[in-house]
Amino acid sequence: MTRNAAEPPTTPARMTTRSKNATTHPGAILQDQRIRRTKEEVDEEKGLKNAQMVAKEQRKAEKAARKARGEEYIARLEEFEDATIANADSEFPRHQLKKSL
Repeated sequence: MTRNAAEPPTTPARMTTRSKNATTHPGAILQDQRIRRTKEEVDEEKGLKNAQMVAKEQRKAEKAARKARGEEYIARLEEFEDATIANADSEFPRHQLKKSL
């Protein structure tokens, strides 16, 4: 295929508009869709967001405490196993083999 005979691109280079908004400025369309919030609504949203952040921090702290308790429990189990193994060795003395010669 030669350069002069290239096919036109499948997507148009310019954005096409529908007839109902062909002459309307995009900013005017956005301003019509904008909803103004009151100070009370903004404060309420901030309060909800802060409550969510506090709850998230609490969940994080609970998770860290749970992890610390788990590690402590595992350490106690390992100490108990070590003590049990030491006691088992002392309870069952190993016999020395007799030398035949």
